[in-house]
Amino acid sequence: MPSAESAPDPLDVRAVLDFMMFLGDTLSLSMQQFEDRTMHSAAEVYVLRVLAERHPLAVKQIARSIPGLSLSKLTRVLDDLESAHCVTRALNRQDRRSFLVTPTEQGLLLIGGLLQGLQSIAQSMLTALTPTERLMLVELFAKIRASGQVVANAVDKEPTSA
Repeated sequence: MPSAESAPDPLDVRAVLDFMMFLGDTLSLSMQQFEDRTMHSAAEVYVLRVLAERHPLAVKQIARSIPGLSLSKLTRVLDDLESAHCVTRALNRQDRRSFLVTPTEQGLLLIGGLLQGLQSIAQSMLTALTPTERLMLVELFAKIRASGQVVANAVDKEPTSA
């Protein structure tokens, strides 16, 4: 736990908060445009992203990878993705009570399009920085990400009064 001496300056905190809000707005707009263009929901995109990273997966494995998505909602999402020819479901030979879900070529192309758009956003943000600043930023992101559990838990805390 950081000591009071090492607490961040309130102006620095505000600058990071402003950037987080800017980035959140940018990503939200990009996702909304993607959803409108492809007619796929955010949940469908999230499932495809999980499957693109590692597949095939059992339905329960997908559910564990996506916090807040119930099994009943996941089943409806998978039904929609299967109808759109983005995933296939096959009986799991190791556990005949479950199904394995695999993205189709169409599903991989769909999620690839989203990732390409997000990569374009990242590239355009980095063009404002020098190569040294880019390296520093990437190292700082890695450090922040390594402490991700602390960051994730901070959102759940009650706000403190001054």
